[in-house]
Amino acid sequence: MKNDKSYSDLAESSSLKKRKVNAPLQEVFIDMIIHEAILKEKKSKLQKQIDDALDLKDKKGFMKLSHEMNHLLTLFG
Repeated sequence: MKNDKSYSDLAESSSLKKRKVNAPLQEVFIDMIIHEAILKEKKSKLQKQIDDALDLKDKKGFMKLSHEMNHLLTLFG
């Protein structure tokens, strides 16, 4: 049985296969990081708006924003 590929060719081929398998996993991790950052930003903005509504004694605004925050926390923790 004759093998025409050198060790370096085989190693490179194996490495490329591993990268192809890991690529979808990396994409999932990248998506998770992006979504986590977006969620943190939304929570931070909502918290600031809630604080502002409290400072202004805006009960209607406070209730609306609190409901949004509760919904966000229910969906994403």
